[in-house]
Amino acid sequence: MRWAVLALLGLSLLLGGCGAASTRRVDPALTMAPTGFQTEVNHWPTPENRDLEFMQVYDPWEPMNRHLYDFNAGLDTYVLLPAVNVYQAVLPKPVRKGLSNVIQNLNELPVLFNCILQGKGEKSAITTSRFLINSTFGVFGLMDVASGAERLKVQEEDVGQTLGYWGMGNGPYFVMPAFGPSNLRDTVGFGADFLLLYLEMKQVYRMIGVKETWSVAITEMVIRSLNRRANVPFRYHETGSPFEYELVRFVYTKKRELDIQR
Repeated sequence: MRWAVLALLGLSLLLGGCGAASTRRVDPALTMAPTGFQTEVNHWPTPENRDLEFMQVYDPWEPMNRHLYDFNAGLDTYVLLPAVNVYQAVLPKPVRKGLSNVIQNLNELPVLFNCILQGKGEKSAITTSRFLINSTFGVFGLMDVASGAERLKVQEEDVGQTLGYWGMGNGPYFVMPAFGPSNLRDTVGFGADFLLLYLEMKQVYRMIGVKETWSVAITEMVIRSLNRRANVPFRYHETGSPFEYELVRFVYTKKRELDIQR
């Protein structure tokens, strides 16, 4: 989940950093050193960031969120990225691709559940078709055969989107420890997504005769996390923009609004 949205930030952040540098004098106190992991609270509006007012998001917990953002930056730099480097060094690219495909195939069932709850018949049919095709012709999901068809592209639905579809508002913006940008509604949805995944994998383990489910589940979650992080190019505090926190917050919020509308 949440790391996927950060893939959209690369161009936006670079343009934001360049725009900030070209249109105003940046206060040195707001500049974020890549190794410092400190983001200053920018109070709205000020003469220096008045043209960024359009990026305002309801963020009453901003001081706490900025500390969590910095915590996530440190965790990412000193734990996740080194682990990803080991993951990529140990497993050849074809093996990593196969694992990614299996994970995506397992994710189809929770997506289908949310498509049904939202009454999205076409998306439900596409997701069902993808799961059946990749589970059979794709050898239990090792190959993503279904994506070769133009009308069978991956669908993305989660509990947060379902709650939004039913009319629940975003609530306050919230930076989830280790997982990144979110809001109150999506944080509740994240917990429900995790429960759905747990119930699904419990049945999978039972079907294949796995008895030591705890150790296997931990291994699976580690692989999921490394696979997800390996496929996201975003890096904390490397944008050159003093407003990285605001940009991440804005892009995440707008993307989730679009996700619910589509």
